[in-house]
Amino acid sequence: MKTTSDMSLLTPAIPHAAGEPIRTTAPPPMWHMVLSWFMLVPFLFLSANGTLVPQSGDPAFGATGESPSTSLSHMIGTAVVTLICGALIVSRLSLVLSACRRMKLLLTLPLLAIVSTAWSVQPRKSIVSGIVLLVFTVFAIYVGTKFNLQRQFELIMLVGAVALPVSIALALFVPTIGSSPLGWRGIFGHKQNCATVCMLWLITALHWRCSGIYQKIFRLMIILMCLAMIVMSLSRTGWALTLIALCLSAALWVMQKMPPKESLLITLLALPCVGGLAFLVARYSAQITTSVGKDPTLNERTVIWAAVWKAISKHPALGYGFAAFWNGLFGASQSVVLSSGWALAQSQNGYLDVWLGVGAVGVGLVALMVVQAAKNAVLDFHAKGSESYVRWCIVMIVSTLLYNVGESSLGLLHMVWFLFLLACVGLNEVARKRELSAP
Repeated sequence: MKTTSDMSLLTPAIPHAAGEPIRTTAPPPMWHMVLSWFMLVPFLFLSANGTLVPQSGDPAFGATGESPSTSLSHMIGTAVVTLICGALIVSRLSLVLSACRRMKLLLTLPLLAIVSTAWSVQPRKSIVSGIVLLVFTVFAIYVGTKFNLQRQFELIMLVGAVALPVSIALALFVPTIGSSPLGWRGIFGHKQNCATVCMLWLITALHWRCSGIYQKIFRLMIILMCLAMIVMSLSRTGWALTLIALCLSAALWVMQKMPPKESLLITLLALPCVGGLAFLVARYSAQITTSVGKDPTLNERTVIWAAVWKAISKHPALGYGFAAFWNGLFGASQSVVLSSGWALAQSQNGYLDVWLGVGAVGVGLVALMVVQAAKNAVLDFHAKGSESYVRWCIVMIVSTLLYNVGESSLGLLHMVWFLFLLACVGLNEVARKRELSAP
């Protein structure tokens, strides 16, 4: 029996020949459509870098704990979205609790964030931010277990159908909000976030198995708008991530067509090549960045990283408390801000920000999540009927890991981190399905 959660948001009509019994797919009930649009609020909040209303300029904050001084609008937006997510979780509490027991590892980072209140330099900020992160993590588990892969993709496309036209309109007609001389940013806060989120939506659209002419036209429009935003963002990082994601998706598609042993052999042969390429990029990073119009310090990122590392060395194991380090010229972040010469709200590196907040323990937990996801991806790489979904999950996880080399989203209320969690949940569910079907 098909439940309403398995129905398509964009279900096309099914034609029938004369004399044949009419086969119809019942449209989703009104409450379900209301739920789908209701869920747009938290999704748009994540996409817009932690804001409900687009702002002029480049916001100093993008997620819980990322701002040196939290504004009232940000606090209200976070509270509203957290309440919405909490209400959705409670509506399917037994299902969510069962899923959480299967995915304990995903909950360890927000739980550690809450526990870090005990040693935090800003205890109140740590406990509030940790609780909010826990709710959003459980919300990701809720979405990944309540909706099948088709519905998940449709929800993401629905968010894009709202965010992309609005972003293009803002960039063209309200440039003080939607663009800058450095490139378009739309509702996404800044151009790096704009390009990366649009890239992830682009990959999702390419993996979405739509049916019917209307769905195909809808997908084409999403793809074109994503490409336009990526190009017009003028983000070299976004362009590079898009190229890597497309090439990775294509390579995984080819490997899934091969017998398992051959694809494993190719993977083993490719790993040293990828490692060697990464070494060359690191070795000649100055020349590469100069050739694409960037300075060798990656817009002062290397200076910031050096200053942040000195701060990390003072509290390497447990950090300063979740979301507690950055406080402008006050407290622990003062020396970093003064030495770097920037009014920082993050270290421009997700791994360093996790280390600042919850120490090496937190970085280790993120690494364990990646290892578990990689294990599931390898075992389920050729799973019948789930090949496209597994491929999408791999691209989401790899893109997140690469994005956080020069930006921060790990453990924050950010669409990139949400899709990372959703991919981990998806791989876990595919692995569970395989285990249940095993003799």
